[in-house]
Amino acid sequence: MNGTKTENLDTEEGRNISFLTIKTGDKLITYMKTGKLLIDVGNTHTVVGFYLESAIVSLWRLQSDSERTVDEYWSLLNSLCTSKGYDLKKTSIVALSCVVPRLTGVFRQLAEKYLNCDFINVTCELPLGITYPTPDPSYIGADLIVDAFAAKEKYKCNCIVCDLGSATTLQLVGADGYFYGTVISPGLVTSADSLIKKAAQLTGIELSDEMPLLGKNTREAMLSGILRGHALMIDGFISQIREEFSTLNPIKVVATGGIAKLVSRFTRFIDVVDETLTLDGLNLISELTIL
Repeated sequence: MNGTKTENLDTEEGRNISFLTIKTGDKLITYMKTGKLLIDVGNTHTVVGFYLESAIVSLWRLQSDSERTVDEYWSLLNSLCTSKGYDLKKTSIVALSCVVPRLTGVFRQLAEKYLNCDFINVTCELPLGITYPTPDPSYIGADLIVDAFAAKEKYKCNCIVCDLGSATTLQLVGADGYFYGTVISPGLVTSADSLIKKAAQLTGIELSDEMPLLGKNTREAMLSGILRGHALMIDGFISQIREEFSTLNPIKVVATGGIAKLVSRFTRFIDVVDETLTLDGLNLISELTIL
């Protein structure tokens, strides 16, 4: 009879490591299971992934709240992991991509105070094999760096990465890790919220892919303008990037972010929707550091 069993071990450093024992026939095979907490902090949302080995087992999307304390974040994350049956204290490493400076310190303290584990804060100074076109790449956000690294490692080709969040970013990264540059524009939801606030007769519109090109009412007209307009902007940038950097063609276009799947339905040039690209990039970075 086949079965599995999970055990825990205290190391000399005081950190816990999980072991998974799998019974196959008459053989018992034991694998080390290391939990990894991967955190992508954006201006509006924070995406948290819990990985065992190289596989994501849970993902949560939270509000980025810079007023929340270390203890409050610990209580929230511990509760989320416990609800899924994972012991957050078995975490071996925390990897962070953060564009909210105060929260960088919060999560660093969380790793030190509650987890006693390794902590990685992604910056341009990490040796990731990414080459930047400027002597001072510190202006490049951690999310852009992680996305560039993830695209290079996962797809092994020249890529345009389109990340749809509070801002919509498009960046070009070579298969050799060269970071050609990026475009930053207001995000779809950010733009929509601004439009609604400034137009007294417009009410909140729920995003949906069910609308005609030309609306017959306010809701349809706004949905078409918001979604199709954003998709046309993205396609326009992709087309111009491919034209200006034609020597790099073929260039794969990878979209990520919370609304990537929805927006991609209205674009012509997005090749792949990879909703966990950033978290997968953090996971790959954590593995490089561990090794």
